[in-house]
Amino acid sequence: MLEKVSELDLFTIAEQAVSKSECSGVAVFTLNEQGEPANLIFLMNNGETVDVTDFELSFKRFDRRNQGTQKVEQFSVNGSNLLSDVEGVAKVLLLEDFSAVGGLVFLLDKQGGSATQAELAMELAVERLKLALERTHTYKCPVISTNTQLNQKLELLNEIGSISKTGGWEVDLASGVITWTDEMFRIYGLPHGSPVSISTAMAYFPPETKKAITASFDKVVREGKEYCHEGFLRRADGKVLRIKATGKPRYTGKKVTQVFGALEDITEQYRLLETEYNYAAYLTAILDNLNDVVVTIDTSGTIITANKTMSTIFGYEPDEIMGQDVSILMPDPYAKYHSEFLNHYLETGRAKIIGVGRELPGLHKSGRVFPIELSLSEVVQEGQRQFIGIVKDITERKKAMEEIYKTAYFDDLTELPNMRSFEIDLARVLNQASSQFNALDIYCCLIDMDNFTQYNLSFGKHVGDKILATIGQRINAAIDGDLKVYRGIGDNFLILSTAPVDGENRENESIINTLEWEIHKAIVTPIAVDDLIHSVTAAISSCRLEASKASYEKVNGVLSFGKKRAKKQGPGSVLTIDNAAFEDYNRYNTITHSFQRALQNNEFYLMLQPQFNASNEVIGSEALIRWEHPELGMISPVEFIPVAEESDAIIDIGNWVINEACRLLHDCEQLGKHTRIAVNISGRHIVRADFAETITQLIEKWGLAPDTLMLEITETTLVSSIDLVRERMDKLGELGFFFS
Repeated sequence: MLEKVSELDLFTIAEQAVSKSECSGVAVFTLNEQGEPANLIFLMNNGETVDVTDFELSFKRFDRRNQGTQKVEQFSVNGSNLLSDVEGVAKVLLLEDFSAVGGLVFLLDKQGGSATQAELAMELAVERLKLALERTHTYKCPVISTNTQLNQKLELLNEIGSISKTGGWEVDLASGVITWTDEMFRIYGLPHGSPVSISTAMAYFPPETKKAITASFDKVVREGKEYCHEGFLRRADGKVLRIKATGKPRYTGKKVTQVFGALEDITEQYRLLETEYNYAAYLTAILDNLNDVVVTIDTSGTIITANKTMSTIFGYEPDEIMGQDVSILMPDPYAKYHSEFLNHYLETGRAKIIGVGRELPGLHKSGRVFPIELSLSEVVQEGQRQFIGIVKDITERKKAMEEIYKTAYFDDLTELPNMRSFEIDLARVLNQASSQFNALDIYCCLIDMDNFTQYNLSFGKHVGDKILATIGQRINAAIDGDLKVYRGIGDNFLILSTAPVDGENRENESIINTLEWEIHKAIVTPIAVDDLIHSVTAAISSCRLEASKASYEKVNGVLSFGKKRAKKQGPGSVLTIDNAAFEDYNRYNTITHSFQRALQNNEFYLMLQPQFNASNEVIGSEALIRWEHPELGMISPVEFIPVAEESDAIIDIGNWVINEACRLLHDCEQLGKHTRIAVNISGRHIVRADFAETITQLIEKWGLAPDTLMLEITETTLVSSIDLVRERMDKLGELGFFFS
């Protein structure tokens, strides 16, 4: 039994369909079970209505299985045909499943327009009629347009709803009928076309959501107030969705007759939002736990964001600093010129700091200035240029670097620059002097404490350290201008003029002599340590050399050479080596580096000096070493032996002399002459642990008796290591050797 459709419903459909339409008019009618039109409302676009009793309609019988555009055979009102044979166009819409309502849209003529315009007008009118039929009909059944493009639009509409996960609904207040789009069924998890009612639809909402939507729906009906709520919906399969529900009124006259709206599945949106929020919280947690400040500013220098480390490093809370000018974090003059630097970059693109990074002073909220390392980069965020700054407090790093620098370049005891600093400064002075056109000298001075090792042994190292620290302070106080004092190795100090010296200026010589005398007085002045008065002396060796001929190695060599000469003169001696005396050092240096070559090339030879007894009889000989240098000529033992004793070269020379003496004794034995040869042994040689073994092996090698070799110990060793020398002599005496 088909439901009755009232005349008022038909009029409402017609009115909604023809409103703002460009078609000529619309006819809305009911069909009987045979598919024949029954009641009909005919409404012209100008608002004129036609009495149903005066309306006469005849056209082809409708086939529900083949709905579509129908050519109307006859369409007349009061006997007047409204369709011409060529211009008249009509499109009929029918609902499926023996629905009781249908409609027809017609265009009387093309009204001077093109065929395309006429077709478009019909398309729009048909769609309006479709919506009007859907809104008013008892059942939710899709209107099937007989036009292909219209079908495509309907499919697109459903597809959009599916993609956006938004369903549409409408409630007719008079009938209580609910109309749903396809997506509504999918959201609820119900089979498509399932019968629904208001109570059924509301049953899927949990209590809180149901209460809110019910109250809002009532307000729409009573007061016409739109609503939008977010809540939850439990689908038919038990899955809970987060939804957004909206509702709006539709009026007939001033009365709300329908309520329509949308239901959007926002579960995925919330999941993404929650993920985004969690990710943002994750990033915020990372930023807030960094040891560095991360701050963003705009092109005017205003702080936009800051992490929590801002409070640790600068003393400002993030909320407190946001909106402030970034110059608040800088001391003058950086704060004063910051905006100028920023504007310069914005105008020219030439960065002085952006993208470069540098060390700068930072200003704490308390007013304390501290070192920072700033790295800036530029980003574009939502079309706006912004700058990201990463600020690192490098106070501890600077302290550590200062400690490392101090350890590397300063002496812990005296707090004076050390030998490494001396080497660097000397290289700089040499380079500076060498770059000048006129000849310039460099001035250095070596101060070596006399017998300080014995002093440490006598009074203890702590006393020696205090004395050295005091001496360092006194020397530092005695110098001024370009002069700089350094702690050398062990118990010596160095002084360097950090600026080249004019070698032709005689006033400089007088100044240097005065300086060295002041240093001498500072050293010999008694020093009180632990209630005891200590007096010390030092050998002072200074040099003034042409920078073009000098190097770090040569300067050290000259100073060491001068120190040895000064030591020979006695405690507290002062010796200056100038350019003229530099030749003495060159000769000394040549001798020092020629010993090994001389041994390999047989440059040494022995001369025998006879020894007589009281009866003037030859009882033996003394072996005297001689050296003929290929460049320096004959070198006296008085000159080269002391140089050899400064290193192990004296050991090699001593072994050569013993071997040569043994060879001569062997030759004499072969000739039947029994004699004895005396050789000079350096104390440095005899105190070696392997000396007895070496000399014994040489005696055995040449088949000699130990008493044929007389040993004479040089006086230098007797002074410095008398106890050890006596011990070695006793052991050699037990082996059969004699000493003169």
